[in-house]
Amino acid sequence: MAKIFPFPALKANSPLLAFLLFAGPVLPVANAQEVDAPRPEIPAPPVTDSEPDSQNSAQTLPTEPAITPQADDVEIQKLLSKLANAVTSLEYRGFATFEHAGVMESVEVVHGIRSGEPVERIRFLTGAPREMVSRGQDAQCRRDGSPLSRAGLWSSVGLQNVQGNYQFVLRGEERIADRDAVVLEARPRDVHRFGMVVSVDRETGLPLKSLLVAPSGRLLERFQFVELDLAPIADSDLQPHSDSARESEGVGHCGSLVSRWQLNWVPNGFKAVAARELVDGEMQVFSDGLSAFTVFVQKLGPNMNYRGRAVRGATVAYMDQFEINNEHYTVTVVGEIPDNTALLVAKSVKTRQ
Repeated sequence: MAKIFPFPALKANSPLLAFLLFAGPVLPVANAQEVDAPRPEIPAPPVTDSEPDSQNSAQTLPTEPAITPQADDVEIQKLLSKLANAVTSLEYRGFATFEHAGVMESVEVVHGIRSGEPVERIRFLTGAPREMVSRGQDAQCRRDGSPLSRAGLWSSVGLQNVQGNYQFVLRGEERIADRDAVVLEARPRDVHRFGMVVSVDRETGLPLKSLLVAPSGRLLERFQFVELDLAPIADSDLQPHSDSARESEGVGHCGSLVSRWQLNWVPNGFKAVAARELVDGEMQVFSDGLSAFTVFVQKLGPNMNYRGRAVRGATVAYMDQFEINNEHYTVTVVGEIPDNTALLVAKSVKTRQ
C-alpha cells in the first residue's frame, strides 16, 4: 500500500529514516513486516525459492490451489490494462478499511481528475485526525496517497515488464462493496518483491480489495472498499476539510536526472523511473511495474550519525552511511520490499566513475 510520505518537506541533514516513517499518519511501528491477521478469503501461495525469506515473525498462511490452473492470458492482459486505466482516469469516492502493522484504519478516499491530472483527498476516520490532499503528482515519483496509487505504476513501466516479474493467475470471483469483482493474483518470481491478490471491479476495473503478501505467503496488508460511489467529483469535495490537512503540489519537480550515484545491484526487473534533486542530495525511484522503492542519498553534516532500520506494515526504511573523499553521506532505501532486499540495495550505492 502506498503511504503518505510528503517529499517536499525534506530538510538537509535531517533524520530521514524517522521522517519517512513517522511524519505521515501516526501509526504503531511493527517489529517485522508481517501482520498477525485472520486468514484472507483468497490467500496467496508461497513462492518456492532457495533463498530464505527475511521476515519470520508471523504465522504462515495456508494455501489453496488456484481456481483456474491455466489462466487465459488474453483475459489477464485485458484485466491488467483495464485496472491501470481505471485508477488513472476514473473519478470516484468511497470508504475503505486499511489493515497493516496490526492496526485497522478506516479512510475516506476522494479521487478526481482536473485538467488531466489526478487530485486525491485522503481522510482518516479513526485515530488522530489526519488528512492529505495531493494534486498533479507525477505517478512515478508519487509516494503519497491511497493504496490505489500503486496500480498506476503498471502503465508507467509497462505490462510486459510486470508480467516478466510476476505470474498472474485468475482466482475466481467475489463481491466487494456490493459490486462484482474478478480476483487476480500476482505471484512474484523471486523473493525480492511481495505478491498481491487484487479484487478488480468487473465493470470499471477499479481495485476494490488488495492483499499484500510476503514471499512466504504471510499477509502484510489488506485494503478493502466497503462503499464506492462513481458519480463525478465536485471541486468542493477535493478541498481540504480540516485546518490540519496537508497539501502536496507536484508540478514538474520529478523527472530525469543525471545522477552522480549508481546502484551496482537492484532486484531483477526494477528500473529507474524517476528522480528528483533535494536540497542536500537526490532521490531516485525504481519500479518493476507493480512494486516500487526510493533511494535517497544525502550529505551528512558534522557529527551526524544516522544508521538503522524501521518497518511499518509492508514498508521498510533502511538507512546507512558512507564516506567519499572525506565527505559523509547517508543512503536511505524506503519502499514496499522485503527488508533484506532494502539492505542489499543500500549497500550497492556507489559514486559514478
